[in-house]
Amino acid sequence: MSEETLRGIAVVDVGATNSKIVLFDAAGKILAERKMASRHVKGPLYPHLDPAPLVSFCAKHLPELDGIMPIDAVVPSAHGAAIACLAANGSLALPVMDYMAEPPPEIVEAYRKMEPPFSEVFGPLLPMALTHGLQLFWQETEFPEKFGKVTTILPWIQYVAFLLSGRRVIEIASMSCQSQLMDVRDNSFSSLARLRGWDKLFAPWAKAWEVISPLKPQFRKDRFRGRGHVLAGIHDSSGNYLRYLAGGRRHFTLLSTGTWIIGFDTDTGITELDPERDTVTNTDIFGKPVACCRFMGGREFEVLSRGAPAEAASFKALGDLIAGETFALPSFTDSGGPMPGTGNKGRVTGPAPSNEEERASLAALYCALMVDRSLAAVKSKNDIIVDGPFAKNPVFLGVLAALRPRQKVLASELRDGTTAGAMVLALMTATGNIPELALTLDPVNPVAQATIADYAEKWRQLSADI
Repeated sequence: MSEETLRGIAVVDVGATNSKIVLFDAAGKILAERKMASRHVKGPLYPHLDPAPLVSFCAKHLPELDGIMPIDAVVPSAHGAAIACLAANGSLALPVMDYMAEPPPEIVEAYRKMEPPFSEVFGPLLPMALTHGLQLFWQETEFPEKFGKVTTILPWIQYVAFLLSGRRVIEIASMSCQSQLMDVRDNSFSSLARLRGWDKLFAPWAKAWEVISPLKPQFRKDRFRGRGHVLAGIHDSSGNYLRYLAGGRRHFTLLSTGTWIIGFDTDTGITELDPERDTVTNTDIFGKPVACCRFMGGREFEVLSRGAPAEAASFKALGDLIAGETFALPSFTDSGGPMPGTGNKGRVTGPAPSNEEERASLAALYCALMVDRSLAAVKSKNDIIVDGPFAKNPVFLGVLAALRPRQKVLASELRDGTTAGAMVLALMTATGNIPELALTLDPVNPVAQATIADYAEKWRQLSADI
């Protein structure tokens, strides 16, 4: 971040479900953490995100955490599926749309007629309001008077940075996460953004690791000891990918797991991607497009497990489910992920799971099968690193290793890879050099490889019939 000695780093990580502030020291060690539930509002206008509780949360806890270690750097991190439209005075001209909002069918139909081609934006139109371009079109079409007051558009990540610092910037990884607003080939605004004139409304560009402004006084209080430099910030999954680059990995597939399981593959060319199988790009903080696969694994796990905790899964229950030919067939959300045409067609065939252990085991088995298809879609060939909640699920890991016998599967011991990745920004030099930080990766042994292979073949045949 600078040549000055760095003390505390506060990552403000704003997730769809929870938001938190994590305090690191300059060696990357977690010193403290504060957490709150992210606030979602049903209306008016449409379901949206309420940033007011986040502001109060930061105003309370940033000074408190500075008392533990002087905070010299504040790094915003957030999910990539929201966008903020500001009026001239910095207030929101329209509420920040929740990506779970359901757009009117006529809006989707009209948008599809102007949607930029996959070969330009490398991200198809997603269900609900997950696509930035659709969000803006919906707001502009349905609420023209309010949209007419918009002077600045920011990704949600940089809106968090704006709340903390008062400065408006945009950043390439945040702008390019399947937004349909960027031409991924050369990092210019997409034909859609230019057609609608939105390109003229975006804030100036900044690097993710760039200091954009000091922390605003309302977050400092009287005894704030650190320098409180606010960085431009990073899309959470892109931050996760950055952490593994800092760990010295160069040729790998990273599975960043949570509500979504997103695979970043370092070596697959973007021209090999197939939009029908939910392969897309994310652009890293240096402006390089990275081939990715997606599957809403965490959400589908919740649906299948019906409240059973992930740790309830067991290899005994796995064996019973396979022997009894119980199959969970895709998909249990709107998105079919790697299995085209299966959205919302998910069902269980064979003997139904009878307890929490079996429900959690079936969910882990299903997610491993789906991830295997996602990895095939993105032509993954190198080591597979599993990060996040699924890295703590032995059943998921063992099945995935059995499904990918030609690749090593490694489980990361890194806690909260997205937050740790955001922290890396504060340790980068002004010219963008990444620090070298140790990683601990545990090799995963495959479980019942021949049995899993036979089961997977039957699963794929049944899935094709949906």
